[in-house]
Amino acid sequence: MRKIFEVMIYDKYYDVFDIEGKEHAGLNNEPKTWWLYFADRLPEGCTPPLDSDNWKEWHVSIKRCVWDIHFKQKNTTKEKWGDTQFNNHINISILCNGRPFYEFGTFDMAFAMAKVQYLQVVMSEHPFNFFTPEKDNGRKIWWYNMPATVVVNTYEPWNIKIRPDYTTGFSKEQWWKEYTERRAKRLSPVRVFVDEEMPEHEEDEEDAAADLINWGDALSDGNIWWFRNEKS
Repeated sequence: MRKIFEVMIYDKYYDVFDIEGKEHAGLNNEPKTWWLYFADRLPEGCTPPLDSDNWKEWHVSIKRCVWDIHFKQKNTTKEKWGDTQFNNHINISILCNGRPFYEFGTFDMAFAMAKVQYLQVVMSEHPFNFFTPEKDNGRKIWWYNMPATVVVNTYEPWNIKIRPDYTTGFSKEQWWKEYTERRAKRLSPVRVFVDEEMPEHEEDEEDAAADLINWGDALSDGNIWWFRNEKS
């Protein structure tokens, strides 16, 4: 018996188990060994007894993801150069199974609605676990082809930080030197609005001091390779 996921029925969470050798009819092509434990959840590490009356056959009508999507549109003003400017903005917040899932902003309602549908598909297929992001905390990755791990933001779980991994043969000094050089090669050679008083690599120096790179949206992962095995 192993717990495979949880579902939300009304406002309460229930566990779903895969129980080898215990089968139901599977009338709608549901996996026959999937069972819903329709009772209060047991403490972590405990499993329900096989002969419990609370086992319910997994049914196609139970949705693994229960969505709660909020669209908030508002008109705003801004004073600029002695003139009042009017603007319109839409904030979209998405919850899945009662937990924060993603947020974004835009200016067009039709685009917002279409993007929500797009995100539901893309984020469900993404290597990063947006549904239970805490499980990816500490995940091994390649960052600019450098060994690193993921740090999940607890407040906005779709945002991540990158922590260098010094356990693979790179010292801290070697890691940051190599990373700075690799990142510089991918940046545009044209620098616009340069602040002459700010050192070119001040941001890298601050990140190195903290041993943490404040990256952001896990969907913006062009420099991340998510599949680094345990031995590398």
